[in-house]
Amino acid sequence: MKIFLSVLEVSADVHGSKLINALKNKKKDIYFYGLGGERMKEEGMEVMYDVTQYSTVGFIEPIPYIPKLLLVQEKVKKIIKETKPDLIIFIDAQGFNLPLAKYAKKLGIQTIYYFAPQYWLWGNQEKAREVLDTVSYVVATFPQEYNLYKKFGDNVVYFGHPLVDYLLPYENLEKENDLIGLFPGSRIQEIKNLVPLFLEISDRLKEEGYRFVMPIASEKFSEMIFRYIRGKNHIELVSGRESQKYLKLSSLSLVASGTVTLEAAILKTPVMVFYKISSITYNIAKRLVHYSFIALPNIILNQMIYPEFVQKIDIKEVMDSINRILKDEDYKINLENKLRELEFKLGEPGVLERISKFILEII
Repeated sequence: MKIFLSVLEVSADVHGSKLINALKNKKKDIYFYGLGGERMKEEGMEVMYDVTQYSTVGFIEPIPYIPKLLLVQEKVKKIIKETKPDLIIFIDAQGFNLPLAKYAKKLGIQTIYYFAPQYWLWGNQEKAREVLDTVSYVVATFPQEYNLYKKFGDNVVYFGHPLVDYLLPYENLEKENDLIGLFPGSRIQEIKNLVPLFLEISDRLKEEGYRFVMPIASEKFSEMIFRYIRGKNHIELVSGRESQKYLKLSSLSLVASGTVTLEAAILKTPVMVFYKISSITYNIAKRLVHYSFIALPNIILNQMIYPEFVQKIDIKEVMDSINRILKDEDYKINLENKLRELEFKLGEPGVLERISKFILEII
């Protein structure tokens, strides 16, 4: 059995590796190949192209990488046509993956979109119909996502969010009151925009006796981060493979908007969410997104449970918020109550078991 996967980002590489592992546990003789990263390769996938270092968010940010990605896309089309996989699984990266999905449909190849385009966050929800018309199935990971896609077709399923499974090993770890986590993201633009800010904040807090830990999302970014923190002895760098453990251990984490906000919510960790993008992308996104928040937990519950700091960031406002989170016990109790409500919405453990069973059944 041949399964082709198309993954372009570090976080998607993690999701892909977990899915491969779950499928291997059910059926040993599957050949996995395609686009992926370090984690998927470790699970035995033949990674033909690794473009995770080119991952960006925005409207103008991807422009420098478009020629390289288009070249890879054409090569991938040729591979798909020649090898005719039993199934193609697309994970995120709609700009790259949707054209591939349309090509696969012409060839009559069965396809699944896992972590599909998040049109439930965007104004133009009719585009969900286009996705369902293109792929064989959408495997939704949020209730709102499932409800939207369901309006336009029956080829969408929902089994819960797989993070519920990933984080089970860390549930019983005790928080360390003097530890603050720094999670600047898994894209070059995020690291450039947020690491200097996080270093300024850590410099202000180190005199109060706090320790800091910064997971490196991928080895590809090690050299860049080393340059930023040279001489910052109060910050410990750790592998991105330990990020979820340190997210649980931290009494507070400063994070880039993204999957880590949802991980923090499941692990009951207070976080402050930051994001900086180009002014062009920011102004376009403001018109398109019909939610008032950027952090997934805030969006799902439709209320500000995690403080957000976007674009022009006032350092005094940030420090005031940090002090409140670290020292206000009522805030922590109220936050935990809200996070329990979120946990209920994400489904019961066993998500990967249910998804992998579904995938093998449709093949």
